[in-house]
Amino acid sequence: MRRSITTDCLFTLLRGSQLWASHVTLVLMVGALFLQIVSRQFGLQIDWTEELSRFAFITMVFVSASYASQAGSHLRVDAFADLIGKWPPAGWLIVRVQFLAILLFDALFFWYCVVNLLEGLQYPNLSPAIGFNENLLFLAPCIGFGAAVLSRLMSVIWMPPAPESAAAGELRP
Repeated sequence: MRRSITTDCLFTLLRGSQLWASHVTLVLMVGALFLQIVSRQFGLQIDWTEELSRFAFITMVFVSASYASQAGSHLRVDAFADLIGKWPPAGWLIVRVQFLAILLFDALFFWYCVVNLLEGLQYPNLSPAIGFNENLLFLAPCIGFGAAVLSRLMSVIWMPPAPESAAAGELRP
């Protein structure tokens, strides 16, 4: 596999943007929940904080899931694949089947999110407090899983760089 500075930068940009989006949505969710708790304690009514925290949580889950899929840090059950992979004739096949299964998952998730997003633009579902079209939440997994598909397809031609360090926000085994 080839490596170049440009592709290393692109892989790093894809990973970094998803990681930062996860961080920002987590901070937004925690801030909205904190504001909600404080407002309830003082008897104030701030309805939009509940919706904002829910929307931030949903966005964070989708972006983080696509990041985990792209970085290969998602939970997976591969005991069977490891067992079959030890047998030399099937070892090369198992790796490719796993790659195709993850690529198919990412691509289908991306596709159905695009379909739901387009349908949501045609038939909006507005939240009561903010007036936000809730179907726009499908934009986060569209971007996230689109980046995961792009990264996975790029990894066929170019070797992705290793994660920077544990301090950079990525956990390594």
